Amino acid sequence: MAKLDSLLLQVFERLRKQGVPLGVSDYLTAIEAMQTGVGLEDPDSFKGLFRLLWAKSREDQGLFDLAFAELVEPELQNTNVPDDSTILTPTITPIKGFFNSFQKRVISQLQIAKDILQLGNNLPESELLLESQQRWEKLPTKPVNKPFVLEIEPTKKTHYYQLTTRLPISRREMAGVWRHLRRPQRVGVLEELDVEATISNLCSSGLLLQPVLKPRRRNQAELVVLVDRQGSMAPFASLIEATIESILRGGLLGKTKLYYFHDRPENLLYQRPNLTNALPLETILNEEAKGNSVLIIGDAGAARGYYDLQRVTETKLFLQTLSTYTYLYAWLNPMPKSRWVATTAEDIACMIPMFPLDREGLNDAVNILRGHPFPPGVGIDEQNS
Repeated sequence: MAKLDSLLLQVFERLRKQGVPLGVSDYLTAIEAMQTGVGLEDPDSFKGLFRLLWAKSREDQGLFDLAFAELVEPELQNTNVPDDSTILTPTITPIKGFFNSFQKRVISQLQIAKDILQLGNNLPESELLLESQQRWEKLPTKPVNKPFVLEIEPTKKTHYYQLTTRLPISRREMAGVWRHLRRPQRVGVLEELDVEATISNLCSSGLLLQPVLKPRRRNQAELVVLVDRQGSMAPFASLIEATIESILRGGLLGKTKLYYFHDRPENLLYQRPNLTNALPLETILNEEAKGNSVLIIGDAGAARGYYDLQRVTETKLFLQTLSTYTYLYAWLNPMPKSRWVATTAEDIACMIPMFPLDREGLNDAVNILRGHPFPPGVGIDEQNS
């Protein structure tokens, strides 16, 4: 029998079809909040929980209110609550009992969803779908000893889930930031009038024989991107992909070289994300990075939350080598800055300008790659002292 979780799923799907930016993680977040008892006090609190988590703008809130009113509220009003005229205040116990029944089933769904997502990296899509279907069919469809359970007409509708990543900054915004990575230099054909030189020649000769021309300013910025892959970086694959895409869309297409490493750059870097097609580090630095901007993307050990002295030492050796080829380098970390404390990332952030991969951090990193000075106390020399 379809229950309240089915109604909420219908609300969720309607909002997605109407353009509200929601992913499966938003649905699971609401369910996890309910495990702590949030939203189970009464129907208004229940609605408020999902409205807060699923509707971020006034427009989204209007769409949510309409969907909730049409799909969920009529069934909540029909919930079998005992009529006791002697009770002076609204009774919460029947509603709570109703929600507790729903909560138990939702918790089971949540655990299945997490298990299936973990299997996703190891099973083909066909086997993954079969495993999901078999587990969901084993869930109890009717709670035991719970008199206030809402049941509606059975539905044959099959629900399909599409994982939608929610980035801390949109691809368009990231591309806009990367357009500021410019190093204008006058190169190429002489085609722009040099006013000062032309006037100088006129004053010295008394005749305007011909105008003096100069090349136009063109963006000569080139970028080498070194990306940490596999291990603790696996959960950030979508964010890293969006970041790289934004770099190319931001005007650096054809001027960006991309290489990969695992944990820390060592003597070899790789041309492919699966860490194949290795090239010597020194060759890449000499041919691609010399005098150009270098961006490193990785968690620097912050994702696992531990401190690795060997990783700090080897990263320091790499940065010392890198600094002999260019001073234009920065590090973007997908983990928030609060998670760097007492980890390897905290020490590495003292050697190289490191910023979280959000809007503000991306702006700061681009400024460093353009040639702005390092933040106070950051650098190989400062770290040694």
